[in-house]
Amino acid sequence: MEIYTENHRIRSYHANKYAKASLTCLFDFMVEAAWGHAQILDWGYDKLQTNNLFWVLSRMYIEVKRYPAWKEEIVVKTWPAGTDGMFAYRNYTIETVDGELLLKASSCWLILNLDTKKIFLLREYRNTFPKVESPDHCREPKRVKPPLHPDKMQFSPVLFSELDVNKHFNSVKSLERLLNDFGTDFLDENEPARIEVNYLKEGLPGDSLALVHQQVNEQEYISGVVRKSDGADLISMNIEWRKRV
Repeated sequence: MEIYTENHRIRSYHANKYAKASLTCLFDFMVEAAWGHAQILDWGYDKLQTNNLFWVLSRMYIEVKRYPAWKEEIVVKTWPAGTDGMFAYRNYTIETVDGELLLKASSCWLILNLDTKKIFLLREYRNTFPKVESPDHCREPKRVKPPLHPDKMQFSPVLFSELDVNKHFNSVKSLERLLNDFGTDFLDENEPARIEVNYLKEGLPGDSLALVHQQVNEQEYISGVVRKSDGADLISMNIEWRKRV
């Protein structure tokens, strides 16, 4: 099975104040590439909808070596990494057109029933999701234990612009919320070097959410999104920062 590729140029609306692509922009590129490849493999959004099913991103692990600059051309690559009968695994790289590795990542996806939200098992489809070997193979995403909840949390509603085509709190928008919550002063000095995200429960219109952070060491945090109505952890994230240069 061939590796699927998409080429992009970093536009001004992809870049931050340092004229570098944001992590959420690169996350978007990878998710879109996954959708595009699934469509080619006849497991895309449209095909699943006809069977009352939909894809859900469950976990993502990303290592960033360098953030591409404004106007730089990049190549996003993705390929299947097998299935355990429940998760469909997928790997990614982002490179320059000259082959410099900028980022590598891995993800776990689930297929759910639209009505029951039960997992559609993939045990009979192992040949459909073969593990493609690559020298840039990234380790599989792991479980991230949610951070402790403080006694007082500040909640805000899910916004219209944060909903995706499945009418859920969008995976990239949630990441954007969590990163922004570190504040401008911190983000002026630090950039994400490694991030591991678990999507535990769906956020829906009408939900009110709080962001929580638990510091592990000087550069590492466990962060999460908590729902007000039931105190459920929707997202847990382990993030390692490095000094911005």
